[in-house]
Amino acid sequence: MRRPIDIGISTSAYAELMLPAALERIADHTSFAEIRSFGLHTLLSQRNRAEAQQAGLTYSVHGPFGYTGIWDLDEAERLKALDEHRRHLEASAEIGARLYVVHPDWGPEVKPRDPAVVAQLDRSFKTLLAWQDELGVEIVVENMPGTGMSHFTHPGDLDLRGLGLVLDVGHASISGCLDEWLDDPRAPLRHLHVHDNHGEGDADDPHLGLGAGVVDAEAVVTAARAAGASMVLEHDSADSVRTSLARLRELGLL
Repeated sequence: MRRPIDIGISTSAYAELMLPAALERIADHTSFAEIRSFGLHTLLSQRNRAEAQQAGLTYSVHGPFGYTGIWDLDEAERLKALDEHRRHLEASAEIGARLYVVHPDWGPEVKPRDPAVVAQLDRSFKTLLAWQDELGVEIVVENMPGTGMSHFTHPGDLDLRGLGLVLDVGHASISGCLDEWLDDPRAPLRHLHVHDNHGEGDADDPHLGLGAGVVDAEAVVTAARAAGASMVLEHDSADSVRTSLARLRELGLL
């Protein structure tokens, strides 16, 4: 007997569709969706929030991100990024989302570790923790791809100040440390972004379907279920979603 699908799907695979159509596609496979809250799927849209509630799925939400953010050394920029997250968090709470995903810093160039950036992230995490308690949506911080391109690529790189961890297994693969994350994430593992790539140095972060690269899907799913963490297939196309679901069924994981 086939087990119920406990793995969600990100709306990123259907970014060209309006949110109701994207959620309908996801509902063909699972009752759990992660809404990438920007572009056509932004939850700052009242209509999108109403459509999400009407669809009746379980949700996590991926907050906005870019090359500036909650780590910025310009205090005005840092506070601006936090304010944007606050608005998306309030929208997430309105639709009953269980988790909200936040990126730490990331840049396209390898740079040395900067204590000032770490301090800004620390300040931002403390604010997010307070908002988590206020709004009732758990906030999780995502590891980034590429050693030296972020201050959060390996376990223990940052003190999350009580926030949970979303382990992006593709990012960990690119950073050459997926096994380290699975063995000892050093923070409460709450959520996983699941996709594939060709491993260390695959800098384009292609978000391939499972089985198309080197990520050990069985080890990832086993670790997630052991931790009681939720999982989301995070792809850029519907074809990759289908590839991943087929691979998980082939492995007996669905």
